[in-house]
Amino acid sequence: MKHNNYRPYLHILAALSLTLVVVLGMACQSNSPAETPGADQELATSSPTLQPTLATIGFSPTLVAGVESSDEGESPGLTLWTVEEISQRSANEDIRAFVESSLRRFRRDNPNLNVEVVVKKASGKGGVLDFLRTAREVAPSILPDVAIINAAELDQAFSEDLVRPLDDRLDRAIVQDLLSAARRMGTIDEALVGLPLGMDMQHIIYNTQVFTETAPMLWTDIISQNTRYLFPAKGVNGQVNDATLAQYLSAGGRLIDEQGNPKIDDSVLRTVLTTYQKAREAGLIDSTLADISTLEELWPLYGERQAGLVQVSVRQYLLERESLLNVDYGPIPVQTLESTPISIVHGWVLVLVTEDEARQQAALTLIETFLATPTIVTWNRINQTIPTRDSAFQELAGDDPYWVFLRNQLNNAQPEPRVRDYELIGRLLQQATEQVIRGEATADQATSAVVDALTQ
Repeated sequence: MKHNNYRPYLHILAALSLTLVVVLGMACQSNSPAETPGADQELATSSPTLQPTLATIGFSPTLVAGVESSDEGESPGLTLWTVEEISQRSANEDIRAFVESSLRRFRRDNPNLNVEVVVKKASGKGGVLDFLRTAREVAPSILPDVAIINAAELDQAFSEDLVRPLDDRLDRAIVQDLLSAARRMGTIDEALVGLPLGMDMQHIIYNTQVFTETAPMLWTDIISQNTRYLFPAKGVNGQVNDATLAQYLSAGGRLIDEQGNPKIDDSVLRTVLTTYQKAREAGLIDSTLADISTLEELWPLYGERQAGLVQVSVRQYLLERESLLNVDYGPIPVQTLESTPISIVHGWVLVLVTEDEARQQAALTLIETFLATPTIVTWNRINQTIPTRDSAFQELAGDDPYWVFLRNQLNNAQPEPRVRDYELIGRLLQQATEQVIRGEATADQATSAVVDALTQ
């Protein structure tokens, strides 16, 4: 559609906007800082010949629609929805430069393509997933061609048909080069749906003056040394924290049964919670951990409480490692030697949104630009996270033994669970964890409460 073809519809659209405001009520009003006027704005410069944008009816007035193909056969313009953390509005100057240089390179290699960037909240009301859902129902013409979303929301996006599968559509060299953990993160129901930009996960660092001979692989090692173990036990948004989830899964705990119904292995959960109960009774963990939800909150306590070990993210360790003394790293402690240490990986993924076949190839080219090995290396150096492609991993790892450790951890790493009713399961596991750590229930009592809640 040509630019001047929009003009006849402006009066109609103005009238429709009033109707939609009545229908939608306050649903599209400013309920969060990210939805205030001017919060969503175009970041990349636009080509004068591919400029048509319309204020989105019922949405933030600065949200812009993707550019449609012209009658002269020009390639379509593209719209990318992203989050502040990966945009030119990031607080990190290096990230701002990274996004701009990536878009500049794309425009250089594809001179007939323009990219408009729209920034959304990371999650919740006004977040990328929320707007994908709402726009499809109210104003599908403003949907982006490509989006960046949290990997934890990938299952919802795919199950609601908001994103397209990528199998057999991307450059095979990229797909074949993905690390197995990255492939698992981007796969839903055996279909590759998202391409992670990077990965982060948690492990421990421990005081080598406390654990002088070997790393504390087991909880019995911690208890025998009579030393504190610090981990953020509160979790996020009421969901089970990564440490407890990893220990439950490492011990063979399941989240669904053979029929796909939600399930908690009571014997496994009881074992994990009994360990917490014993550690609490010995003074090795205390109720304050149940008030800490992030690693950033936890970190200052490591030195203050003279703990023997503390949970950290890869990013934290890479940022702090040069200043750490008498410290080594290891996997999250497990219950027995037969347990397989499991870490939970997190990250952002690129997804294909557009259903228009004429636009899809251009959108895939944009995704591939962000997944080029040099680009991935640059991104992960900026963020101090784990690259998703093997070629980038090798370049960053060199001969550093820490990266050998990370590769071993990635072999068994899993994304945040995407099973049906996981929100309920995660909430019940977290409640049981907090009850035991706070001393409000024994391991047996907390386990029984979880099982009862699931069977009701």
